[in-house]
Amino acid sequence: MLLSLLDDSSPYLAVFGRFHPVLLHAPLGILPAVALLEFGAMVFRRPVPRGAILALSWLGAVTAAAAAASGLVLAGEGDYGGDTTGQHKLLGIALGGLCVLSAVLAFLHNRAPFRIALLVACGVMVPTGHLGGNLTHGDDFLFQPLREKKPVQKPPANGNGDTPAPAASEFVSIVQPILEETCKGCHNPDKQKGELILTTIEGIQKGGENGAVIVPGKPDESPLVTHCELPLDHDDHMPPPKKPQPTADQVRALRTWVQNGAKFD
Repeated sequence: MLLSLLDDSSPYLAVFGRFHPVLLHAPLGILPAVALLEFGAMVFRRPVPRGAILALSWLGAVTAAAAAASGLVLAGEGDYGGDTTGQHKLLGIALGGLCVLSAVLAFLHNRAPFRIALLVACGVMVPTGHLGGNLTHGDDFLFQPLREKKPVQKPPANGNGDTPAPAASEFVSIVQPILEETCKGCHNPDKQKGELILTTIEGIQKGGENGAVIVPGKPDESPLVTHCELPLDHDDHMPPPKKPQPTADQVRALRTWVQNGAKFD
C-alpha cells in the first residue's frame, strides 16, 4: 500500500501535489504570526509567550515541509519548467528548511539564534511567494496594472525623402498583444499547460499535447480560435472562465489572422 502511494504514477501522489496551493498558505500566515509574538513581546517589554511560539513554530515547520514536498510533486507533472520554476523550487526547499530550523531553535533559552532564523525565514518567504504567484498568474501579474498600454505608432510619412519606418506585422501589432494579455499566464516557458507555449512563434507553430493550435487559412480547424468562440461555460472554452477573456473584437482579429494565413513576418 505504501509503495503504491509513493509510485510516480499514483493518483494519490498527484492529489497530494495538487494540494500545494492549499498547504502553502499555512506557513505564509504562521511565520508572520510567530514573528509578531516574538518581537512584539520584545518591543512592548512583555514576557515572551514561549508555549504559543513553540506550538506555532512546529505547526509552521510541518506545513512548510508539506508545502515544499507537494510543490515538488506538482512541478513533476510536466506543466512547469524554466528558470522561474527552478528558483521557486530552491527557495521553497530553503524556506521549509528554515522553518524546521526555527522550530528547533525555539526550544533554546537563548532567543538570539531563533530570532535570526525567524527573520531570515520571513525574508525568504517574500521572493518564494512572489515567484509562485508568477507561475500561477504570469510574470507581469503584480505590476501589470501600473503599466500603460502604448498604442501602436504609425510609421512617419515620407515627406522629406527619408525612408519610412517599416510597419509592424499583423502578428506583432495585433495578435501577439492578445496572446500576451489572455494566454501568457498558462502557456509560457515556466508554465506549459497542455505542453503548449504561446509566448514564442516556435511554440505557437509547434502546438501542444493535442496537436496544432493553428491551421493557416482554416480558422474553423484552429483550436486557438474555436476554443475562444465556445460558450464561457463550455468545458473546452479557453481561456478558463476565471482568467482574462479576449473581447469579441480580439477573437475576430484572431480569426482574421488565421484566415489570412497566420503569417508571423
